Amino acid sequence: MPEEAGPRQRRRATGGGFWLLLVCAVLPGAAGVLVFGYFALVDWAALQDAYAHYRQVAASDAADLRAVFVAEAQQNIHRVNLFADGVWTLLSAILAAIGLHGLHTRACVEAR
Repeated sequence: MPEEAGPRQRRRATGGGFWLLLVCAVLPGAAGVLVFGYFALVDWAALQDAYAHYRQVAASDAADLRAVFVAEAQQNIHRVNLFADGVWTLLSAILAAIGLHGLHTRACVEAR
């Protein structure tokens, strides 16, 4: 009859799980939060400038309709970019959280 696996054998069987979770989930998730969060802040500043320009053009009496449409399109481009960066930041945070949860769950199972 086979004997029940001891803690050392169980740890050896799941030993690569720690590094797999760390390399494939936690580190890319954390890096994504930093990178996409940074670019979201850059796009936020660009959106503020583009929106101020749009308001200035829209309030101007000398502005024609084409200039208003161009200014609106410019601020909408920054608005969409900011939305996309925010979504990628949140998705990266979810990936990192899943990895951290996996590491914690794995540590709790091994401690038993």
